[in-house]
Amino acid sequence: MRPALGEKSFSCPHCGAISHQTWYKTFTHPYKTDDRPFIPTAAHIDEIKSDRRIVAPFKVVEWLERKLSKKLFVNLETNGYSETELCNLSVSECYSCHAFAVWVADNLLYPQAIQVMVPNEDMPADVRADFVEAASILEQSPRGAAALLRLSLQKLTVHLGLKGKKLDEDIGALFKLGLDARVHQALDVVRVLGNEAVHPGRIDLRDDKATASKLFDIVNVIVDATISQPKHIDALYKSLPDGALNAIKRRDGTNQNESNDPAS
Repeated sequence: MRPALGEKSFSCPHCGAISHQTWYKTFTHPYKTDDRPFIPTAAHIDEIKSDRRIVAPFKVVEWLERKLSKKLFVNLETNGYSETELCNLSVSECYSCHAFAVWVADNLLYPQAIQVMVPNEDMPADVRADFVEAASILEQSPRGAAALLRLSLQKLTVHLGLKGKKLDEDIGALFKLGLDARVHQALDVVRVLGNEAVHPGRIDLRDDKATASKLFDIVNVIVDATISQPKHIDALYKSLPDGALNAIKRRDGTNQNESNDPAS
C-alpha cells in the first residue's frame, strides 16, 4: 500500500511495514533575534562532553546527537509555539517504527519514497531504461513519470513487431493478432488515462501520481503477457522428451493434413 496524504495506514517509507499513521499539523515559531538554525558537528559534541561547567551535559549531548542524525524528532523540552499554522506542510508518524515523514501538499518530501516499481525481468533493455527512470522521478514529477511510461509502451510495441508511432493504432493491431483480451483492456486503460494525448516528448498536464502508479503495473502486465508467458510456455514445451515432441509434431501434421482434405 503506497504512502498517500491523509491515509490512516500505508507502507511506511522508513521501515516498509503497513502501519497506522498519526498525522500532525505544523506551526511557525520564529527564532529569537540572534538565533539561527544549525547542524552540530562531532567537535561540538566533544566540546560539550568535556565542559565541566554544563549541568547535565548528557541531555545536551543527546539533543546534539539527534540533531546531527538529521532525522526528524520532537523536542519535548519545548512546548511553546505561535498559533500560525504552516498550511500544506504535514507530518505523519509511523506507529510501527515511530519515524516521521514530511509532506508538502500531497508530495512525500522526506524520506525519499521506497521504489517498489520493479520492472519485469523480461522487459527489453530500452523499455526498462524508461521504466526505471520513471520510477526514480515519480515523487518529484508524476507527469514526467507518466510520459516516460507511455514512451516505454510505444517502444514495447516496436519489440512486438508494430510501428510504435500511434498507441491507439498499435492497440488495434495487437488485438487483430490475437492478443489476450485482458491485455487489450490494459492497453485501453493506458489510452483512456492519457486521453490518447501523449506521444514521445509530449506530456498530459492532467497526469498525477495515481495515474502514473497504474501505468507501472500495466507495463509489467503487458510485458508478462506478451513476452514472459510465451517464453515460459516455449521452455516447458522444449523440455518434453524427444519422443513426446515427435509424437506432437506427427499429430499436428496429421491434423493439419486432415483439415486441408476436402473429403474430411
